Amino acid sequence: MTLLEKIYDLSPEQSRVLLSEVLDEQLIEVREFENYRWLQIGGDSIQALMDIDAPEQILLPNIQALLATLLFCPEPARILNLGFGCGSVERFFTEKYPLTEITSLESNAAVIELAREYFFIPNEQHIVNTAAETFLATSSNAYDIILCDIFEDEEHPACLYAPEFYQNVFNCLDKRGVLAINLLPESEDDVLSILLAMKNYFDHVSLLEVPNHFNAILYASNFRLPDTAELDVAANHLLEKKKLDLRALPQRLNRLMEMMPG
Repeated sequence: MTLLEKIYDLSPEQSRVLLSEVLDEQLIEVREFENYRWLQIGGDSIQALMDIDAPEQILLPNIQALLATLLFCPEPARILNLGFGCGSVERFFTEKYPLTEITSLESNAAVIELAREYFFIPNEQHIVNTAAETFLATSSNAYDIILCDIFEDEEHPACLYAPEFYQNVFNCLDKRGVLAINLLPESEDDVLSILLAMKNYFDHVSLLEVPNHFNAILYASNFRLPDTAELDVAANHLLEKKKLDLRALPQRLNRLMEMMPG
């Protein structure tokens, strides 16, 4: 049984409630069991999960898959995280990549406050309280990695289907940069709609279905990603140096398209 399965299998009285309140007609709960703490908003799905004894660990498989970008860009100088959540990416990079500059966005101010109070995010951690599309439209910075993990409830926001969103991402991405998007696709047509929106801005697009989950991660770049053997070597190196185990992911990478903009 995986850690998530173990948590989902708990009866309500087995976990300790640290916070339970209704905000904008949604129930927000922070719960704790043994050394694990998690956030649930508007339902049973877990939005954030942290090991209190090792808060820098990445526990959610979809976040691990987003960080497969480190197999393509192993020493990022600047990262843009669209969808701060409760800061699992930030805790990881603060501990493992202290020289990497990370810019974090979160559209929900209440979630930012929850992260500071319950998920070990210090007050000095700068988080921009704005929508991803708003920030991208006005930013002039260039990032090595852009992570996109944004949802409206459990649905994709409209911006993910808009070509101008990807034009703005392209403008904010270094020439050797990588975009990774966490999706919960309803169908193949849903994924195709997103691919059509980005097709004029990225030469290479790959997809990874997260093992044992409904999530899929799209990786987009303007350089060809390393082959599977190279990614296997990179995954072993990442495990050795940063204690992040992504060894199961390279074999699952499906190179969907090699497209020339136009």
